[in-house]
Amino acid sequence: MSDKWLNNIYIRLLREEDLPALEWDGEFKRYRRIYREIYRNSQKGLSIPFVAETEADGIIGQVFLSQKEPNPNYGIRTRYYFLSSFRIKPQFRDHGLGSLLLEECEKQVRLHRIRDIYLNCDRNNNRARWFYQDHGFQVVRVDKGTWTYVNDEGFVVSEPQNAYLMKKTLPRIFWGSRR
Repeated sequence: MSDKWLNNIYIRLLREEDLPALEWDGEFKRYRRIYREIYRNSQKGLSIPFVAETEADGIIGQVFLSQKEPNPNYGIRTRYYFLSSFRIKPQFRDHGLGSLLLEECEKQVRLHRIRDIYLNCDRNNNRARWFYQDHGFQVVRVDKGTWTYVNDEGFVVSEPQNAYLMKKTLPRIFWGSRR
């Protein structure tokens, strides 16, 4: 695959009719309710969900940004965005699409005048950790806990979370005077 294929990638905001495609042929069906909640939150301005697609292949990648309020319990004292569900179909990895999606996320974070982006990276996924570190994220702590959500069948599911909490602070830019 030549890198010219990136010119045929369209990165856009998630639409409601895209929700079934986020399940990736059933692999992520259990997150159906989460995807719907992210979409609803986008309608309220609380999240920014992106998809990457090609005309021939449809949706091949996704990433969600959710705006969060300060959380002193975690040492976070300012508003921030939490990046989640960052996925690219395997056959499209290692060609720059992840970098393009991350750049789009950073543009949106800057537009909202927020500097900090956090994410959780599975401690067993070295490839993802290296990708994030190459893009300026740093490990701030290890999370050894449980993530709880309601699956597509309405059952509460708890999954172990052995993750690195990672953070990137975007450079301060001048936004003009406030009146």
